[in-house]
Amino acid sequence: MTDIQSMGDISKIYDEIDEVLKFITTSGVRIKMMASILQSPKSSTQLKDELGVGASTVIHAARDLEKEGILTEKPDGYHLTGMGIIAAFKIIDMVRTLNTIVTKKDFWIEHDISDIPAEFLLKIYALMDSKIIKETPTDLMRGLSLYFKLVRKAKEMRGISSIFHPRFPDIIEKVAERGVTMEFLVTPNVFNTLKKEKYRERLKKLLERDNFSLYLSDGEIKLAFTVTDFVLSFALYLHDGLFDNATDLISYNAEAINWGRDLFEYYKSRAKRISTEDI
Repeated sequence: MTDIQSMGDISKIYDEIDEVLKFITTSGVRIKMMASILQSPKSSTQLKDELGVGASTVIHAARDLEKEGILTEKPDGYHLTGMGIIAAFKIIDMVRTLNTIVTKKDFWIEHDISDIPAEFLLKIYALMDSKIIKETPTDLMRGLSLYFKLVRKAKEMRGISSIFHPRFPDIIEKVAERGVTMEFLVTPNVFNTLKKEKYRERLKKLLERDNFSLYLSDGEIKLAFTVTDFVLSFALYLHDGLFDNATDLISYNAEAINWGRDLFEYYKSRAKRISTEDI
């Protein structure tokens, strides 16, 4: 887990910076100006046109930001100071994070996020452009059908399987036969199923392939996902301990894909690689 300040420390730190925090976050104009100038220096006219506000509003906000040491004016326009650049990056992170959780409010309220490590929660904004795919009474296979369609197009695949679906072996075998590089991590419950007579020989054949690797976690993990070269499909458990197989979070965004790859590597580094001798 990422080291997190105790509530006492945060309370003390907040008391030292609360005025600056309020100054920045209580003005949409100031936040938007900082984000815009972070991209490139801007004149007051450019900011006025970009933000759709009056010139006096921009000039007033700029003067306030300059007093706080966040902004400085040069011949080619307004620039952020070193302090302003750092503050702008963190404000943007906060805005993107809030957008990620507010626009998918039910998903984050209803699901157990305890097995998403803190360092990945800090970058949850990577999932901002994702969409929720949910099964409906008239389309009970919507999520699963989309999943199978996506993986058939993959050129590489990584994933964590904390639940087992009888159709997974078939699709994995077909994808592996296409030469797709595949790495999967399974939990003990899933591995015990794969070792049963019905699947044992099929698993051994997969493990003999150069393009297939399997890893075993040392405990159960309350999430499941697949990340390919072009998509992330992510799912979580509900608070009652049951896996939500009716809801998937899907993203084609490169940032989300990299987030998924890094999350896989996080768990892979803590897992044991499986060989045919382990079956």
